[in-house]
This record gives sequence, structure tokens and C-alpha cells, in this order.
Amino acid sequence: MTALQSEYSLWERGVEAEILPACRELGVTFVPFSPLGHSALTGTVKAGTRFGNGDFRSSNPRFSEENLATYLVPVGALAALASEKNCRPGQLALAWLLAQPFDISPIPGTRRAEFAKENIAATNVPLSRDEIAYLGRIFAPERIVGPRYAASDPSNKS
Repeated sequence: MTALQSEYSLWERGVEAEILPACRELGVTFVPFSPLGHSALTGTVKAGTRFGNGDFRSSNPRFSEENLATYLVPVGALAALASEKNCRPGQLALAWLLAQPFDISPIPGTRRAEFAKENIAATNVPLSRDEIAYLGRIFAPERIVGPRYAASDPSNKS
């Protein structure tokens, strides 16, 4: 095995304790999907955002009105730091992932070339150790509310 794929981002950190260290020990590349938290980390989702029928987020517990309000607080801090660093919040979230001490190759999904270019530019966002730690603290797992998936979602593997 040369790669392992699972969800990992500032707002989904369940792989940090055991999976990422095992990948490092075994020399396996970790391929995080949803590194932008289903767009939650891009700064484009706001309080009161409604998702259309068929949109995964419309039934996802993390995007419920109550949970959305809670996680928008750290997203606001992410956006503020991104503004200071002259980048977009999603770029900063990707830069944080790339700064982790593991062999990581994130796969952010996009349907538009402009966003693909924006995601690629995240590789040029410098982060200090203090900034990496700060982002880790503001997105500490206990601050993220709601399960990853609805109980009825066939993707629910948690």
C-alpha cells in the first residue's frame, strides 16, 4: 500500500491520533479528501446559508443552523488570519494541512478552474509554527460540533 485516503481538514481531525502516525511509520502517503470541509473552510458559507435539495450539506449535521453558527466562529478567525496573510481562507486551510509533519497530498474538489488555481496557490502560503499552532487550537476537535454525517447517510462510517 502506498496511499491511504480519508477525510482530514482543520474541522475533521479524527485521523491525527492513530492513522497519521501509522502512515508515517509505514511510509504511506495520506490523501485527505474534503480538505476544505465541504466548503466550510472557504469562508463562503455564512449564517443562514440554505443548501438546495440534493446538496450533501442540506442533511449534514455539521451544516445545521445551530452547528453552523458554532463553527463559523473559528472560520471567522481563519478568514481574519487569511486576510492578514493576503490569501483566501481555503488557501490558508490547505496550507495548514500541507504544513503538518506527515506525507500528505490533499485532494480538494472543485468544478471551476479559478478555484483549482486558487487551491494550487495554497502551496505558496507561508505559515509560522505559531500560526500552525493557532489554527490547530481554534479548530480543536472539541470546538467542532455535530457528527460528520447524518445517521441515515450511506457514507456514514463514523
